Amino acid sequence: MKKFKNIFLVHIILLLPFVNAQDPLEIPIEEQRDNKIKALSEIVKINKDIYVSEDKIRLEKFINLVEEREKLLQSAKTQLKNEKARNERLEKTFQDNEVALSQLEEKLKIKIGVLGELFGVTRQFAGELKASTENEVTFYEFPDREESLNNIGSIKVHNRNNFEELWTAYLDQIASGSEIKKVSAPITMPNGENKTGDIVRYGLFTATYDNKFLKAEPELNSFKLLENQPESSVVKSLKKHQKSAEYKAVAIDPTRGFLLSLYMDKPSWLERIAQGKSIGFIIILIGLVGVAFSIYKYTLLRQYVVDANDENSSESLTSSMLEIISTSTNKDAKENALDELIINFSSKVEWGNNWVKFFAAVAPLLGLLGTVIGMIETFQAITLFGTGDPKQMAGGISQALVTTMLGLIVAAPLLGLYTYLAEKSNEIIQVVEEKASYLLSKN
Repeated sequence: MKKFKNIFLVHIILLLPFVNAQDPLEIPIEEQRDNKIKALSEIVKINKDIYVSEDKIRLEKFINLVEEREKLLQSAKTQLKNEKARNERLEKTFQDNEVALSQLEEKLKIKIGVLGELFGVTRQFAGELKASTENEVTFYEFPDREESLNNIGSIKVHNRNNFEELWTAYLDQIASGSEIKKVSAPITMPNGENKTGDIVRYGLFTATYDNKFLKAEPELNSFKLLENQPESSVVKSLKKHQKSAEYKAVAIDPTRGFLLSLYMDKPSWLERIAQGKSIGFIIILIGLVGVAFSIYKYTLLRQYVVDANDENSSESLTSSMLEIISTSTNKDAKENALDELIINFSSKVEWGNNWVKFFAAVAPLLGLLGTVIGMIETFQAITLFGTGDPKQMAGGISQALVTTMLGLIVAAPLLGLYTYLAEKSNEIIQVVEEKASYLLSKN
C-alpha cells in the first residue's frame, strides 16, 4: 500500500506544473526542474526508509529460521545417533537369541530322543481325526474336539494330557459309530427358519428329523433339513425303524452325506420335462389332448352301445331296421337298405379312432425331433468348447434323452387307448350286423 501511495504522490507532483500552467505567472524552467528533482529526491528518501525497514524484518525472519533449522538438524542427528545405538543393541540381542535358540534346539533334540517319532505320529493322527470329523453328524455333541485336535497337532512335545485327549477323542469316535442316539440340536428348515428339535443320529453316517434326512453344517453350528428327500421307500424305512421296538432295517448314507447331497441337485419332474425345452412341452400337450379325446370317444362308444342294444325306443337303431324291412318289397332291397344303415352307423362308431392313432404316432416322432435338436446342440458345444468340459454338452444330451423318453411315455398309453377303442368299435359294429341279419332272416 505504501508503494502505491508513493506512486500516487509522484503523479500528483508531476501534474502540478500543468495545473499551475493556468496561472498567469510563469515559473522559470530552471525552477521547475529544481522542484521536480527535489520532489523526486523526497520520494526516494521515503521509499528508502520503507524498503530498509522491510529488509530488516525479512532478515530477522531468515535468521530466526536458520536457528530453528539448526535446532531441528541437531535433534535429527541426536535421534540418528540413538537409533544407531538401538540398532547395535538389537543386533547383539538377535545374535544372542540365535545362540540361545540353537542351544535350546540341541537340548530339545536330546530331550526328545527316541520319542520324536512318537510325537510325529501323534500330530499325524490328530490331523487325520480332525479331517475325518469336520463334517460328521457328531460335531454338535463334541464342540471342543476341533480345538483340542488343533492344539495336539501344533505342539512339538506332547505331555500326558495331550495323549489322553487324543485317546479319548478316538474312543468317542468309535463309540459314536456304533450307536443310534437322540440329540437335541438346532435345525435350519428349507425356508430359512431356525428351530431346536430332537434329531436321531445313526452312527457317524446319518442324522434325521421328523423322518427326514439332515445335512450337518458345522460352520453354522446347525443341521440343515434337505429340501429334496430320497424316494418314499427310503423315507418310510426311517419311520418304521423309529416306531419299531425290535430290529428293523433302515436306510443310511454310508458316504457320510455325499449321496444325500446329490439329492439337492436332483431335478423334479417339471424340471426334468423343462430339460426337453419346447419340444418336451409340446409332446406333453399332445399326450393330454390325446387322452382327453380318448375319454370323449369312450363316452360316445358307450352311447352307441346303448343305441345298438335298445329295442324299445322308437328312435333306436333296431326300430330303424324294422322300419326298413317292413317298407322294402323284396329281399335285395332290404339287404341294400340295411347295409347302407350299418355303413352310416359304422362311420359314426369308428370316427375319431384314427385321431387317437395319429396322436400316438406323432409323439415318438416329436421325441425323435427333440433328439436330433439335442444332438445338434451337443455338437455345437463340442465345436465351441471342445470335449474338455462335459457340462457344456450336458444340456444338448439331456434334451435328446428327455424328449425321446417323453415321446415313448406318451405314445405307449395312447397306442393302448387306440387299440381298446378300435376293438370296442368293432364289437359294436359286429353286434349291429348280427342284429340286422337276425331281423332280416326273421322277417
